[in-house]
Amino acid sequence: MNIASELPQPFHIRAIKKALRKVTPRVPLIAELGQQFALESMPFSAQTVLKGYMNGMFFTLNNSKIHWHAPPQRALIPINDFHVPKNIKRLINQKKFEVRFDTSFEQVIKMCAVRESESQIDDDIINVFMQLHEMGIASSVESWQDGELVGGLYGLKIGSYFSTESQFHTVRDAGKVAFVALFDVLKSNDYLLHDVQFLSPYLEQFGATHMPDTEYKNIITQAVIKPAGWASNPALSNN
Repeated sequence: MNIASELPQPFHIRAIKKALRKVTPRVPLIAELGQQFALESMPFSAQTVLKGYMNGMFFTLNNSKIHWHAPPQRALIPINDFHVPKNIKRLINQKKFEVRFDTSFEQVIKMCAVRESESQIDDDIINVFMQLHEMGIASSVESWQDGELVGGLYGLKIGSYFSTESQFHTVRDAGKVAFVALFDVLKSNDYLLHDVQFLSPYLEQFGATHMPDTEYKNIITQAVIKPAGWASNPALSNN
């Protein structure tokens, strides 16, 4: 069954929930190990990814196998407390990069796959996220310079929830510029939650912090059913 053909445009969370019930078994709302087992027993597909993320889990690829996780502490960046480092503010003001949205999603995810160590993004993941992009659920934020894609990120947006999956750059700080542009969009469209999964020094410079999984699950339940747009601020594009 092609779920994309059943979804109305623009994307509506209630419609996709209804469609998901038709194509995948419901993940039991039991212990995390039960959810993990249920997800890992399903074929890796766009529907499985949506089912997992809507239940507050995320996946990683290890030794060519998909593993699903719901760690006790989830890393996120509070949308209203996003910190822009001074050097990135100066760079943005210099307008060295043009920011675009969803113009080269496939190129972005493939560049992220090249950057990722130990093949964390394989062809199956690329194909699934291309389907999610066609469904209007996966998006990219891109930094361009002299007509060339030089940095960017991609992630999932479900209702007012966004999960950044990966980013890359071939020109210094181009990925950071795209990351700042993402937060401008999330804030201006009243998103509730930005998930970054694992904490790292790179993310901490933007204000990333930990949240207990129980609290995270409560917020994501609200976020995925709250509609949100994906309109960018025209001032972000430096034409």
